[in-house]
Amino acid sequence: MPLRIAQFVRGYNDVVDAEFLAEFPDVEAAKAATLEEFADAIEGAEVLHVFNSAFTPEFAELLREKGTALKWIQFTTVGIDIALEAGLPQGVTITNTGDVSQRVLAGHAMALMLGVMRGFHQFEPFRAAHSWSREKMFPHMIAPEGGTMVILGMGRIGQDIARKAKGFDMEVICVSRADAPAVPAIDRVVARQKAAEVLPLADVVMVAMPLDDTTEGFLTAELIGRMKDTAILVNISRGKVVDEAALADALAANRIKGAGLDAFGEEPLGADSPFWDLPNVLMTPHVGGQGGAELKLRLSELVRENTRRYLSGEPLKHVVMTPDGKLQGFGNP
Repeated sequence: MPLRIAQFVRGYNDVVDAEFLAEFPDVEAAKAATLEEFADAIEGAEVLHVFNSAFTPEFAELLREKGTALKWIQFTTVGIDIALEAGLPQGVTITNTGDVSQRVLAGHAMALMLGVMRGFHQFEPFRAAHSWSREKMFPHMIAPEGGTMVILGMGRIGQDIARKAKGFDMEVICVSRADAPAVPAIDRVVARQKAAEVLPLADVVMVAMPLDDTTEGFLTAELIGRMKDTAILVNISRGKVVDEAALADALAANRIKGAGLDAFGEEPLGADSPFWDLPNVLMTPHVGGQGGAELKLRLSELVRENTRRYLSGEPLKHVVMTPDGKLQGFGNP
């Protein structure tokens, strides 16, 4: 009897192609783009490929009702927080993409940092007016070299950001769950409760924490108030880690220099959000983990490896939840 894989994915993270099916002749794939199609696709499926934001409450309810044969969910994203909130089925192994997109996401974080530091977004109104305005750009431009970066989170992505920051000769301080010795590319590691001590040192604050019960609202108005007025904040993690109202107020009052944001508390971002119109904000619509053909190839390699392991009974890579519901190394420290 063939192994049935149900898919609820987008084109850019659909890696079950003709080559995949040729490699695994005992696998059949049922692809779905709507809840109605998914109700048929999940019937009898042992495996599900899905992305985090697909896990609406309606999707989760349908999965619990129809996915009675399910044994393994392979997320095509790193995050599973939306799925956790909606409710994952019991008795199922959950895997994510692990380190597939960490370098791309870390690179996006650095791009946002540099864009704000170098004032790229500040030139767009001048460009629209066909105005050279070279001298007007000078006040908006600072350099990363020799600055201090404080990274909230010391997981794979945080460590990759640290390595990239060292390319700009920056001092790197990581805020983690507990004090720890310095490691390559990280000059100092402090516990979360000491964040207030190191934030005043930061020229750049990078948010690379996962969203969970211990990190929601972690970057409070008080902590934002500890930042220098020349500092910038970059968030490539989850919007709800930050008090966004306090951040918007600080940006509007120029109490910090600027922000580069790829994640927001509510997505899509509402039309009434102040972030749209703040001139010192550079934004992208939660696309930091996208990386074109190379990233899709790496995702394909992971899914094929995990499929081989599943069929042979070997442990899967990047397990983030075991069938008994225990989280296993999900997110960043």
